[in-house]
Amino acid sequence: MALSKKTSEGMNRRDFLKGTMAAGIVGATGALMAGCSPASPTGTASEQPVSASGEETAARASLTYDQVHGGTWSFMVPPEVPSEDKIVRTEEADIVVVGSGTAGLVTAASAVENGAKVILFSASKGNVSRGGSCHGVWSKVMEREGIKRYNPGDFFRGQMIAAGYNVDQGKWWKFANNSEEAMNWCIDIIDEAGYRTVLEASPQLDESDPMFCPVASHSWIGGDITSAGSGQQLLVDTLAARAQQMGATLEYEMVAEQLEKDASGRVVAVLAHPVGSTDEYVRYKASKGIVLATGDFSADKDMMQCYCPGVFDLLNPDADKNEYDVGFTWGGLYRGEGQKMGLWAGAAWQRTYPNAPMTLAVGTSGPANRTMGAHRGLLLNKRGERYGNEDVNGVFAGLTQRHQPEGLSYAIWGTNYAEDAAPWYSTGMIEGESEPMPPAEMIKQWDEGMIGALPQTVVKADTIEEVIEGLGLPKDVALASVNRYNELCAKGVDEDFHKCQEQLIGITEGPFYGAVGGRPEFLTVLGGLRTNLNMQVCDEDDNPIPGLFNVGTMVGDYYGNTYNFMVEGNNLGATCITFGYLTGRDLAKGLFD
Repeated sequence: MALSKKTSEGMNRRDFLKGTMAAGIVGATGALMAGCSPASPTGTASEQPVSASGEETAARASLTYDQVHGGTWSFMVPPEVPSEDKIVRTEEADIVVVGSGTAGLVTAASAVENGAKVILFSASKGNVSRGGSCHGVWSKVMEREGIKRYNPGDFFRGQMIAAGYNVDQGKWWKFANNSEEAMNWCIDIIDEAGYRTVLEASPQLDESDPMFCPVASHSWIGGDITSAGSGQQLLVDTLAARAQQMGATLEYEMVAEQLEKDASGRVVAVLAHPVGSTDEYVRYKASKGIVLATGDFSADKDMMQCYCPGVFDLLNPDADKNEYDVGFTWGGLYRGEGQKMGLWAGAAWQRTYPNAPMTLAVGTSGPANRTMGAHRGLLLNKRGERYGNEDVNGVFAGLTQRHQPEGLSYAIWGTNYAEDAAPWYSTGMIEGESEPMPPAEMIKQWDEGMIGALPQTVVKADTIEEVIEGLGLPKDVALASVNRYNELCAKGVDEDFHKCQEQLIGITEGPFYGAVGGRPEFLTVLGGLRTNLNMQVCDEDDNPIPGLFNVGTMVGDYYGNTYNFMVEGNNLGATCITFGYLTGRDLAKGLFD
């Protein structure tokens, strides 16, 4: 028996947080939502920061939290208002955008090309990106590549069903109806810069398959970036350069802290200070609107306990120390500074509860033969029992695994799986250009302990019994599970979990392999402030707060249950590109004056 282990610096499994979340909080949905939805604060002084009275905001904190924790949600307490002598300069524009990720830069570039004076500032040192999967319902690249146009009316309805229809349908249809224009705009900008737009290879499933994902995820390649799904930095840097060339002002390492309202209640400015210092502030004033594009709140433990408690154990306990330039990392990203500013300004929280997490089943054991997929062969839990139909995408596999003892999964397969599960597609392949990986390459990877994106312990042995022993599973139960699975594969009918016949691949030829994965990984949390179809931030009565908008990850009520990757590149394609493009254009045209 051979034992190999793949390791990767910085990607080790973290001891998860125990937290102090009581069962009463998790179950008391109504009370929790009420406690996390602040009423509008008062404030009538001209350009008075809405955080003038921290006591008022703190008084609206959740009674449930008070009862359980004996305190106030930390994110409900705003900082003190800086004295006027600390405000060293004032910058004025038509539109002020906060955040230099995809959503912020799309908004800024769209606004400036439509004639607006734009200032974008960000706490990061430069333009920020993660991944590079950008969904477009249709585009000139899809037409050029001969891709079959899918029907969003049917496909999106299926995705709303997956979300329990606990989403704002209007936003989904706004995306469906406008993504072609927005995506073609990006494609033209990328072409002009000398880069190329490509399509990511889909899971290659028949349209009748419940796990079908259409080929519609756009990515950008050029220079050293040759893998689909990795080129978002090309887009953000290109957008930043374009916006500056057209007259936009971009400033970095400035942290937005508080919003200011005038006597009418309109948000007219945002106060910001340099990273690491609160001795000096800049007042950024906007005559048409302030657009928040500051990302998620996953690095704020209180916000996660309040709005997304179900994945609290997957958080990195040190995520609150992340720098603003944090890239693709697990366990949490940002501290919700934009959401907090909105709450202090009288915004309501989204109606969908809890907020949807973005988790990846990269820890799930076993080799996957489809992009964004999971191992479709035999999966066992720690007791040696088969626990479900394995024919799902990666997110669903990870959620199913979370229901198992200690949240672990164990895969067992034979050498024959390389041929029988072919063709092999992996994330990063380019549709129409990349050939599937040959079975021999897969066997080579297994022998080297290369399974998926994160470390897994891979066992190789001449007998199934030795693999079971190497995995540390109870021998009799696990062997009975393997024998039962092989029996069902021979019949061609999964009498236990009804997996399709195509995926019933027996464990028949040695050497045999096994792998144990860790827990699924958490990347980010989606949504936040209540947002209408025009990306205006709204109060508890659904009235827009004049002058305040948000785009990107923080847009409220777009996702329900979980981000499942069935609409590949949904977040970047919809809330960042499509909504950013429309918001920048419409603000510049004065549609909200």
